[in-house]
Amino acid sequence: MNERDAAAVPRLVAKLGRDLEALDEPIRQWEEARERAFSTAFDRKDGPLGALMGRLPQAAAAAAGVGTGPVERVFAVFDEICDLYARSDPGTCAALREIVHEHKARGLLPGYLSHCARVLEQGGRQEWLERGLAAASIDDQRHDYRDWLMSLGDLYLSAFLRGLHPGPALKRMAERSNDLKPRGGPTPTREALERFEESAYFATSILPRLR
Repeated sequence: MNERDAAAVPRLVAKLGRDLEALDEPIRQWEEARERAFSTAFDRKDGPLGALMGRLPQAAAAAAGVGTGPVERVFAVFDEICDLYARSDPGTCAALREIVHEHKARGLLPGYLSHCARVLEQGGRQEWLERGLAAASIDDQRHDYRDWLMSLGDLYLSAFLRGLHPGPALKRMAERSNDLKPRGGPTPTREALERFEESAYFATSILPRLR
């Protein structure tokens, strides 16, 4: 990044924060609509447990029927954020993580990571590997690290099957990642990314599928 681009980064970070803030209310309304649709189809007071469980697929379909709401707009902002993240210094990356986690869009990071893996499967370029890794770094294992690892593994496999080599990109993204223990897992994201190819999960779940 040249000096002119670096000088523009604070303004760009602030602009991306405003973009996320503008999406807070649409995301809230969409989530509430999905919850209402699910609850209407899955009334916990109605009937025995077996009957309730049988209605789960119907309730899930009702929630899905609400549509994708603001997801496409959120993903477009994530594209910008992840592109900036992948070429920024650790301090800027920390600021971007903080901004994302201040807003409701944070809940869509796992879906965005899966989206990046799907785009790679369909012939996406190297930038989608970088975006997916940036999303994993930004997510920072705030929820369940096992889901995070599985999503990271899916991204890795999608990239590898496209003829890409994720190892160097993992190392680059590790340098930009949080080095503190995350809320949702035992290992700092920086270490988890840097040593992903050496992990037990990689050895048991990813490596056999590369042969």
